[in-house]
Amino acid sequence: MVHEPFESPNSPELSGSSRNDPSPPEPSGRRRPAVGRRRLLGWLAAGAVVAVVGEEGLRRALAGAGAPAPAAPATEAAPGRTAPPPPAPSQRPVVDESGRHWSDSAGWGGAVPGPASAVRITDRVLLDTDAAVGSLLIEPTGSLVFARDRTLTLAAAGNVEVRGVLALAPADGAAVHTLRFPAVDERRFRGGGMSVVDSDTGLWVTGTGYLRLDGAAKTAWVRAAADLEPGETTIKLTSAPEGWQIGDELAVTPTGTPDTDGFSAAYDLATVRAIDGATVTLDAALQHAHPRVALGAGPTLGAEVLNLSRTVRVEGTDRGRAHVHITSTRPPDLRHAALRWLGPRSAGSETWNGQPVTQPVLGRYGLHFHMLADASRSTVVEGVVVRDAGNHAFVPHASHGITFRSCISHETWEDAYWWDGPVDTRTPQVPSDDIVYDSCVASRTVFEPNPRAYRLTGFSLGAGTGSIARDCVAVGVQGATGASGYEWPEASEGVWTFERCLAHNNLQDGIFVWLNAQHHHTVTQFAAYHNGGWGIEHGAYLNDFDYTASVLHGNAAGGVAVHALGRDRGTVFDGLLIDAAGQSDYAVVTLKHQLAGETVTVSRSRLTGYRKAGVAFRATTDGKPDDIAVLDCEFSGNEVWLDPESPPPARIVVRPQGRPAVQLTKPGNGAAPAPQWNASTAPANVATAPRPLALPRLAFNDAATRTTRVG
Repeated sequence: MVHEPFESPNSPELSGSSRNDPSPPEPSGRRRPAVGRRRLLGWLAAGAVVAVVGEEGLRRALAGAGAPAPAAPATEAAPGRTAPPPPAPSQRPVVDESGRHWSDSAGWGGAVPGPASAVRITDRVLLDTDAAVGSLLIEPTGSLVFARDRTLTLAAAGNVEVRGVLALAPADGAAVHTLRFPAVDERRFRGGGMSVVDSDTGLWVTGTGYLRLDGAAKTAWVRAAADLEPGETTIKLTSAPEGWQIGDELAVTPTGTPDTDGFSAAYDLATVRAIDGATVTLDAALQHAHPRVALGAGPTLGAEVLNLSRTVRVEGTDRGRAHVHITSTRPPDLRHAALRWLGPRSAGSETWNGQPVTQPVLGRYGLHFHMLADASRSTVVEGVVVRDAGNHAFVPHASHGITFRSCISHETWEDAYWWDGPVDTRTPQVPSDDIVYDSCVASRTVFEPNPRAYRLTGFSLGAGTGSIARDCVAVGVQGATGASGYEWPEASEGVWTFERCLAHNNLQDGIFVWLNAQHHHTVTQFAAYHNGGWGIEHGAYLNDFDYTASVLHGNAAGGVAVHALGRDRGTVFDGLLIDAAGQSDYAVVTLKHQLAGETVTVSRSRLTGYRKAGVAFRATTDGKPDDIAVLDCEFSGNEVWLDPESPPPARIVVRPQGRPAVQLTKPGNGAAPAPQWNASTAPANVATAPRPLALPRLAFNDAATRTTRVG
């Protein structure tokens, strides 16, 4: 097929009005189509690829409109929006290299597109050379496939929209495929909405478009097998990683105790100089110590060594961040890709210490599945890295059935794994059902400015049913009060299968719950170590949670803080090992209770390593009094402490291992004094018989879940 060239309207020959549209220019403030509509449609019908300056002009010409389209509102689509039904089951689109070559000028009508071209593809094209365009639109009949055996970069100054097929799938080996947005102006972003916005430069997958990012498979992360000391240039891993190459960038996570400087930010970044089995040689010496941490009844864990390099890359620049926005009803295949410098920010109206504060652009995230409902089911995102992002990393917003496996968020502003929250705390969050986070890492999550980063989190466990978080790691999350590795936020009411997850070296908490739950929630086989706040901080007013078979080790504030009393069955902490490791005065602390509720129970647990007492009852005078049972626990020192400022408790029952149950009251009142507890005691009846300790035996994976290529 012969493809005619489409000359730029900025060329001398086409300056001013179009040759096919002799009407005089319109008044200032309105732009006419770059060419006559009839001529343009004729070219498109011939299957041509169009090259003009500015995709906005192309869109208007196709629409027959001379005036700019109204700006997309800076709000997301209405929560009630229903996605189109998914297409009938079928094989993945055929991705082959049989198309005409990009470098063949004959296929473009005599001139290969250049950096000022708005390119429209309606047939099969093979990218066989580096290329630069102004923008790119792949129609449903079109495809662009990068040649598998070549290292290639396609640079786009404007949007890339995929209605057909876009495939970056280099052969295993040295080939690297890159889609780059080198000229993003974040000041122009409008955000929000369902449709492509010309000013919001990024990768858009729309309609029934199919995106394949299919890089060489590699182990996403592996733990160190030994303590790592400053000055060392080799790392012994617990197992030999698959697919790691010389030149790969690594991040070594912090593991130091919270009483050391920079405990939550002591990362080492280095490049692989050599690799021999499970031994990696770095190009530079480590700057920080990364000790292994023994969790007592659990495992001994080394630092996670994250591999941040992939052979497929979608990126902006460190001066202008793009984004990936998916509304296509055809599930993409996203494997082993590095998405870097995405998630734009805009100037905010606030200042901090006299300096302007930026804010995230709504709906423009690292990887955003937007309002797809059931159309996103069967989507698998494996081994994908989002790094250096100015906005949320992984966002399955009102999109169901997506599995994220062995993914990494590193150096992300805002909550890393997240979907849109409600407009206020009284409005339920729009759910995303059947989301799976398997072996994923949220590393170094930040906010601007950090003192305002209330409830910043690595994983926001949002509303929906059937979702799973398993074998995940949250490390280096920054933030202020309530910030955490994992959060159950207000109004989310997401019921998750949550097991074998780890939170360590976060500036504040391991887990933060601020949920008034109507449903029952279970957290099991969880470990939190060396966090700057609590291992678990549990609120808000009334809820039902079971925390079982978990280890809380060396957290600076303590193991557990309880703000909420129970609802219905009550909240239970059962079979825990809480080792303060000399970092905190208490292992468990009760704080202000806003509403009277059912009993909170701490049972069959070992509390050790604290400086003053195992459990401190510290409910405030303006809150509801404590209703707590501490049953069949083992203590390494003084068991409990009743704060002298607290009001008389509703009911506190303590039954240490091998001893009778007693009820605590304020000192005096003729009851038996217990000065070591700052209380008086009386015999108590407990409905359940004494039970032995139920200490956890955790078994964490020392490497990410294995991932594979599409094919």
